[in-house]
This record gives sequence, structure tokens and C-alpha cells, in this order.
Amino acid sequence: MSNPLSLYQRLAVVLIGASIAGTAQADGARDTDAIATREEVSTSAGHNIPAGAFGFLLVERPREVSLLALRGFAGSGKAILRTDQPGLCLNIPVRFVAGDFGGESINGHVADPIHFLIRSRQVARSLAKGWDVVSDMYSVSDHMDPDADIVLQSGLDERSGFVINPGRNILEDIFWGKAKPVSCQSV
Repeated sequence: MSNPLSLYQRLAVVLIGASIAGTAQADGARDTDAIATREEVSTSAGHNIPAGAFGFLLVERPREVSLLALRGFAGSGKAILRTDQPGLCLNIPVRFVAGDFGGESINGHVADPIHFLIRSRQVARSLAKGWDVVSDMYSVSDHMDPDADIVLQSGLDERSGFVINPGRNILEDIFWGKAKPVSCQSV
């Protein structure tokens, strides 16, 4: 009959080994992301994706509406993302909505452009697959936090919740429209 202590020791060794392997795999993913995003790239559309980012989101003319304490933003824009193929990026049309409790009156107008950096491979993949990106599901910051998945550059702050919906209209939600490839080169 086997010694029960040796069975527990073996189990402990297996659990510790699995834990160490999981940590090494997570560090490997961060290293791969650093390699994939180490260079700034310029797209044929005249935009730059900075080093350390998988892409960006731009909503040039969002509408802002306030209703007493509530404030909302909505608009259409684009996400430009790196791909795994050198020299190729994706241009994805998006719909964007955001809201917070920053309203002070009742009014509506065109707001300042909204610009985000996408620093997470997971966010970039979600957009490329046509999936919604909801701010509550990711780490969002309005400064260059190394752990942030999305960095708000202009137009919003951290208090605002938002949804990025790939596609131009409801038909593209049903029959996911293809992202348009654009060329991009290292700067």
C-alpha cells in the first residue's frame, strides 16, 4: 500500500508546477504582445498606430446630449488595427455610444472627437471578429497605465461607460461585414 504522505507530496508538486507553467505562459503572451507592437506603423489612410498599441478608435463627430445629470455620446467612426501580417492593417467601421452622469442642463451638440488607443490583443481580436467591446469588460484608463487595455486619449474620461459596436448598421450585426484591409508600414 502506498504512503499517503507521498501521494499528497506528489499532488502538491503537480499543483505548484501547473501554477508556475500558467504564470510563464502569461508572461510569454506579454512578451509576444511587446514584440508585435514594438514599432510605430503608419497606415495608407494617414493615421499612425503608436508603438505599444494594437490599434486605435476614432469617432470624429460624436453627438453629445445632456438631460439634467445624464450625458450621452453617440457616433460612427473607425477602428484601425494591426494584423499579424506585416504591412497590413484593418479598417473597421464602428458605432459608438457612451454615457455618464456629467450632464448639467438639457442640450445637444456635436462634441469634440473621441480617440482611444487599443493596447490589448483581446480588444483588437474582439473588434476584428465583429464582437462588441464594452468598457466594463476591460481595463480602461485616461492615462498611459501599463495595465490598461484601452487608453482614452481625448473626448471621454474614465467615468464614462461605453460600447464599441463593429459595423455600420444592423445588417452588419447580422451578416458581419468584412473589415477593409489597408496597407501600413513601419515608421
